[in-house]
Amino acid sequence: MTWKPQPNTEMPIFRQIFHYYENQIINGMLTPGAKFPAERELAAMFSVNRSTISAAFEELRAAGLVATKVGSGTRVSELMWETKPYHSPNWQRYTINRMYDPGLILQNQIHKAASKPNMINMTKGELSPDLMPLEFLKKLSSQLDFTQPYSYHDNFLGDPKLRGSLIEHLAKQQIHTSTQQLLVTSGVKHSLHLIAHTLLQPGEAIAVEGPSYLYAMQVFTAAGLRMVKIPMDANGLIPEAIPELYHKYRIRMVFTNPTFHNPTGTTLSLERRRALLAICEQLRLPIIEDDPYGMLHLDSPQTPPPALRALPSGEHSVIYLGTMSKFVTPGMRLGWIVAPLEVINKLAEAKNRTGYSSSHAGERLAQLYLDSPSADTQLNLILLALISRRKVLLSTLQDQMAHYATLAAPYIPAGGFYVWLKLKTPVPDRIIIEACINQGVLVYPGSIYGAEKGFFRLTYASIGESEIVEGVRRIKAALKRLQVKGDL
Repeated sequence: MTWKPQPNTEMPIFRQIFHYYENQIINGMLTPGAKFPAERELAAMFSVNRSTISAAFEELRAAGLVATKVGSGTRVSELMWETKPYHSPNWQRYTINRMYDPGLILQNQIHKAASKPNMINMTKGELSPDLMPLEFLKKLSSQLDFTQPYSYHDNFLGDPKLRGSLIEHLAKQQIHTSTQQLLVTSGVKHSLHLIAHTLLQPGEAIAVEGPSYLYAMQVFTAAGLRMVKIPMDANGLIPEAIPELYHKYRIRMVFTNPTFHNPTGTTLSLERRRALLAICEQLRLPIIEDDPYGMLHLDSPQTPPPALRALPSGEHSVIYLGTMSKFVTPGMRLGWIVAPLEVINKLAEAKNRTGYSSSHAGERLAQLYLDSPSADTQLNLILLALISRRKVLLSTLQDQMAHYATLAAPYIPAGGFYVWLKLKTPVPDRIIIEACINQGVLVYPGSIYGAEKGFFRLTYASIGESEIVEGVRRIKAALKRLQVKGDL
């Protein structure tokens, strides 16, 4: 063999090798079914790295010129030679996952199993259909005004009437702002996407509670940001840890879910909230406060501390995120951002530039919901059901699981959707997931949220009381089976 790729040309070496074999195949020098040497041999033959050979053959496979079969190697494709090979784009190169997501395989395994019949799903972070105020929304939808056109908004902030209603809604939570400082989004994930891609740069570091649902969402990783864990205890994040993280990693923002935290259920005390604000103010660090569960306090009349945004200095240093997904329905795809005026203007420009407009019909329906005198009644019905379901879950855990697991926090979560459990004997998450799936129940393990092995999260919001009892019984059966096998 005399041909060699030329290193001093504009064309990458892998492309030169691709074109060499492409011509050999199309011109009939390599016949259908002809077998190629192993990649290691070819690398030595061409005096290149093996990865270069792999890239070249990836292109050949994408073009339909070669086929690789386990056990028989790579051969020239045996297509009909009267037909010219079709040069399609190399979709594998476009679709390859470039993010490091250690929980992706586990999440995919859980989501795939969710479609199996009779599976009890204790992972979903939403209200069950019977708790969603669907009939109420149906009645409200008859009041939608269709005399006004559903055209592009001139104001990228969102529907003016809805923003007015949201201002009144937030005032009930002691968050006082103006309509010009509020941006309507398509939910918290959309809000986080706008912040990550507009206010931050790839490679920058942000501080996030560890564990946190944000590790599972992967919004920040997709934006090229580095997540640094803020240590937590049973009372939430530890503010005093932030200065060290700031100096060590040069963090640019702090992201927190301080009220009924997902997944641990903890609530940051008023004292720690004030300390967090003071420390971040001293370091000139913005705080992103994610508050999807703040209205879902289940230990009335006791209420959680005020939002960070509602405290003194919070107005100047906190970007507040809210959503209707947790107390109405996720399908409305409606959230909001409250922030200083210059930040809102920048985020609104990005929202318009990327075309991420929320549904105008959804905005108008949300406005009718928030303005309705019956909205509080609907919320109270949801709270009563969640209180009952939480009680059933906790009592069933005590009855069925005391030998295997304990609450990770020393107290009952005062609100939200979740209970955070810790196994008495840690087991790799993959083993727990597979054992639970075999018993017909789905749980989310701690590693998905950035926690070490031995933790898992259960929801009491998305399933009924009888399913809660049966789900816990199945988890116990899975753990008991692992114990018999010696894995627990």
